[in-house]
Order: sequence, then structure tokens, then C-alpha cells
Amino acid sequence: MDQEVEEIARILLHRTGDSSEFIQKAADRSLGVMVGSVTPMRAMAALMAGGVNHRNPPVRKCAAEHLLTVMEQIGAEKLLSGTRDNTELLVQTLVKLAQDCNQDTRFYGRKMLNVLMPHPKFDGYLKQSLPSHNLRNHPEAVFVIVVLKMLLPKGDIEFFCPNTRSRSDTLAPAQPVVRRSSLRSVEAMEQLKELNKLLMAKEFQTRMEGVTLLVEHCRNNPQFVSANIVQIFDAFALRLQDSNKKVNQHALESAASMIPILKDGLHPVVVSMVTVVTDNLNSKNSGIYTAAIMNVSLSLSDNALLLQAFASRVHFISGRAMQDITEHLSALVASVYPRKPQAVERHTLPVLWYFLNNMIGNGVLPGRSGNVRTVVCKLAKSLYKEMGRSLEDHASSQPQHVIKSLRDLLDMELQ
Repeated sequence: MDQEVEEIARILLHRTGDSSEFIQKAADRSLGVMVGSVTPMRAMAALMAGGVNHRNPPVRKCAAEHLLTVMEQIGAEKLLSGTRDNTELLVQTLVKLAQDCNQDTRFYGRKMLNVLMPHPKFDGYLKQSLPSHNLRNHPEAVFVIVVLKMLLPKGDIEFFCPNTRSRSDTLAPAQPVVRRSSLRSVEAMEQLKELNKLLMAKEFQTRMEGVTLLVEHCRNNPQFVSANIVQIFDAFALRLQDSNKKVNQHALESAASMIPILKDGLHPVVVSMVTVVTDNLNSKNSGIYTAAIMNVSLSLSDNALLLQAFASRVHFISGRAMQDITEHLSALVASVYPRKPQAVERHTLPVLWYFLNNMIGNGVLPGRSGNVRTVVCKLAKSLYKEMGRSLEDHASSQPQHVIKSLRDLLDMELQ
């Protein structure tokens, strides 16, 4: 489930705010199972992207509770060993949770800060990543102020928490040293806020402006987009399936121009992006279909993740989309197998067996519409070209009719 955790977490978190208590509890239990089963770093990214900034307090509470579980699994050493931007974002998020309007959320936020506190670098990250307005005039900032008092010199405490100064101190003008990283963080948050507002607007013209602004960010500051790709994609994904055809096509065309710029920066959202883009391949609108094909045809520096994402889609699509994806899968086999043969065998061979097990007649897949024989033949030959006779070893465990179908497709005898 690792590759699906982002989307699953988003949906389950939304359900924890459901009006039905039964659904709330069921979604919460499912999140608990997810957190205990998937890669912890993936779970943490998904919870931070889909829950901690949610408008609904019960959703934030649930996200904070499970985020605490994940952070305890990962440990402070690994949590604070990432990039500066990611670490600062984590600390900012925890301080925000520690000041949440919900009592339980505040409790979990403070517990998470406790997880990080023993790390020797925590005080430095805390000073660098907190804009002063996070702690100013907030009745629930007491805990964070206490943490700061334990860790920081008096001058730094006054910079972050002006209200903790003595009465005599207030007569002297404050002269804080403004940290560049703090300013960058504030600026980035404002840019994200503006972008999200445009992408989520009611008027379709405004949503198109949001898409255009995102492309400009990619061209002018790709690091900003890559660092915030999960949060940005939450809003942008909706435009890739927008009910307005103009917005939908514009988003797809823009995505095609963004992929070569962002490249590996897209890795956290590749699976989700492939899902929403390929859903457009059955569109009757020629502009939308053409734009979707443009995205499908693009590649990353490491296509193994793309191959996995496309392979997983085959079971959930039909019609022209299935044929397009299978054909692209054949091309990916050639680029991935020389470097990662196990990835091809793990993800692409099951697709081939699925087709050969279910095709009837001259290549029709029951209930999925259309004749897929041509693209399945292309996939089989692409695999054989890379794997050679080892394809026989893998096929030997399949039913006899599958082996026969493979033999027919390759026009050869497997001995």
C-alpha cells in the first residue's frame, strides 16, 4: 500500500470529520492500521499534507494523533536529519498543532515536540524556523514558551515571545535579528496561500490563473514547488479533473510543461499524478485527450516509479485509456529493465499475466471494451526483448492457456 498511502490518507482523514460517529471511528481505525503498516516517512508526509492544516478540528486531531505515532517510530535523529526546509516545516507544523483550538490536538502537538526536544540540534531548528507571530498574544503558547525558555538564551526568547519580557524591558525598543530562513518560510507560506486560493476559487477564470501561476513558480523557482509539492498537488490535482473543460485542458497542458522542469521533485506525487492524468484518457474532448497523452509520454530520470504507477492502473481502467497505458508500459520496460530488472518483473509481468488470463477470442477483454491484442502483443515482445528466455521461467508457473497465448503472441515455441 506504500504507493497509495497519500490518496488513502487524504480520503480517510476527510472521513474522520464525518457527521456519523460510526464512520469517524472506522476511518480512525483504518488510519491506525495504515500508520502501523506502511513506510513511516510516507505516512508522515501523507498525514502532514492531508490533515494537520485541515479546516475541520476533528480531522486535525486525528491527524495529530497518528502523526505522533509515526514520529515516535521514526525518532528524533532521523526526523531532524532531512533538508533544512523540510525540518523547518516540521517544527513549524508541530508548534502550530501545540497551539490548536482543540485540546486533544494541542496535547498531541506538545507530545511531538517532546519527541524532538532531546536532539541536540532541536534548539537551533526551533530558533531558525519560528516566525515570532506564531507565539505572540496566544493563550495556548505557554508550553512552547516554556520549551523556548529551557533551550534558548534570554535575548532569543524575547525575539520569539515579546510578551515574556519584564516590564522594564518593554521601555527599550526591541532589536531582533531577523533570520533569513524565517523570512523565507513566511514568504513561502504566503505564496502557498495565494496559490491555493486561486486554484480552489469558484470562478473558472481564477482557477486558470492559479494554474498559470503554478507554471510560473516552476519556471522561476522550481525548488519552492518541489519542497512543497505534496501540499501544492492537493489543489492542483483537482484542476487536472476540473469539471470545466477549459481548466481541465489548461491544467493538463501545464502539467506537461512542468514535468521536465521538476523531474525528480515530482516523486512524492507521481502515483497520484498518474492516476488523475490517466483518468482523462477516455475523454471525448480531443483537447483534453491530447493533453493527457502528452503527460503519459513524458519520463523522469528514474522511470521505475512511473512504471509501477502505470502498471497499477491497468486493473482500474478500460477502453482507450487501457490501450494507451499498456502501450506506454511497453516503452517503459525498455528504459527500466537494464537498470532495475526486478522492478519490471515485479510490476509488469503481473499485467501481462492478467491480460493473457482474461483475454478471449482474438484479444477482447470481457467487460473492459475494445480489442487489446495489439498492445498486449507489443508488451509481450518488449518484455521478451529485455528478458530473453528468462521470460519462459516466469511463465512456467502460469496456467497452460497463458503459456499458449504468450507463445502465440511471440510467434515462438517456449521449450
